[in-house]
Amino acid sequence: MKFREVFLVVVLILAGFVFFQFKTGKWSLDDINWGDDMGILRQEVTVEETRTLEAPLPPAIEIVNGQGWVEIRGADQDFAQMTFKKVVWRRNEEEAREIAGQIKYTLTAAADKLTLSTNRDEFRRKNFETGFILTVPRSTVIRVTNGYGTVRIEGIKEATVRNRHGEVYASNIDGPCELETSYDDLEAGDIRGACQIVNSHGDVRAYSVKGDLQVGTSYARIRVEDAGGKADLGGSNTDVEARRVAGSVTVDTSYEKVLLDDVGPALVTGHNMAVTAGNVRGDLEVRTSYEPVRATDVQGRLTVDAHNASVTATGIAGPSISVQTSYENISLADFAAEVSVVNRNGGVTLRPRDLKRGLDVRTEHGPIELLWPSGERARLEARSKGGSVTWGLADKPDVDETNGVSLVKAYSAETAAPLVYLSTSYDDIRIEEGGKRF
Repeated sequence: MKFREVFLVVVLILAGFVFFQFKTGKWSLDDINWGDDMGILRQEVTVEETRTLEAPLPPAIEIVNGQGWVEIRGADQDFAQMTFKKVVWRRNEEEAREIAGQIKYTLTAAADKLTLSTNRDEFRRKNFETGFILTVPRSTVIRVTNGYGTVRIEGIKEATVRNRHGEVYASNIDGPCELETSYDDLEAGDIRGACQIVNSHGDVRAYSVKGDLQVGTSYARIRVEDAGGKADLGGSNTDVEARRVAGSVTVDTSYEKVLLDDVGPALVTGHNMAVTAGNVRGDLEVRTSYEPVRATDVQGRLTVDAHNASVTATGIAGPSISVQTSYENISLADFAAEVSVVNRNGGVTLRPRDLKRGLDVRTEHGPIELLWPSGERARLEARSKGGSVTWGLADKPDVDETNGVSLVKAYSAETAAPLVYLSTSYDDIRIEEGGKRF
């Protein structure tokens, strides 16, 4: 590497280190001694105090913490225990302890809630963090507003969290949850009510949520497992994975992959995203582009509207399959549905279980291959402009001609049978009996 490249790498590393120090509050512009020694904070001091909040308590407790962390645990008790921690950074221990002595928490009591906060706004130099650690009755409703730190909540009735730039963990919550953070991960589990999650530039994991689930993030990942209601998942540039969702699933994302397994009816929309869906208990609809779509064991209808994306589907049990794409191949197998396929500059392969419903397959500049189920009688019309049509069954076709357009018709006398219509241009159509290889 050239010296300039090495220098750039060093500068980027230093910039990341400095950003982390300011983000966590360990450094501040106010903490630089601009006059004498231009020193940066070197001494850390931690001070804590405890308090018991006696019964009876109001139904809700609200914590407003400017920068630091919050931990809430529910217990079988009717009172609350609180620990208030202060972490201060200064040039020396004496100065740090003096500032720690000035940092206070405030408690405001009302009939419906207790509010805990700090006097952070009174300080010009805010190079310190505060933490609230509480054990509360399990029936408590908790509301938290925090910044630049971790929030952990478990074993309570309801939870509402607004966190900036910090991790959030919520578990064993009886009622609904509303959780929000940014630039860090969020995890929610064992939620017995509905759960709404908002994140940005951070991963989300939600598991064992019995109510409806709504998750939004960006430039990250969403992981959902064992949801008892419906799941609405989305975000730009977000990788989505949902497994074992009892209700319907909607996904809206881009530029990342989507994986669904053992879910209810599903709708997946976006662009530049690969989609894999299996064990779908209902209809599956996918709209995407430039990445493959794979579907297996879908109990309802399959609808795919794609651009420049291959489509592979097998085990579709619903009454209809509709696929539209371009510049890639389509492969459908193990189905007994009515089929509508439109493709451009790509091939189509079909391996149906039977022909009790019609097939309408149209492509341009791509081959069509149909594995005809043994013993089936359906009216066939296959035509190729500029290509050939090969009829591989033992029964003689009614029409087999070439005059600029190759045309094969078979079983025309079966007027009550569904129609199998195959059409392409400048490529070939091959029809073979089931059990034979193309």
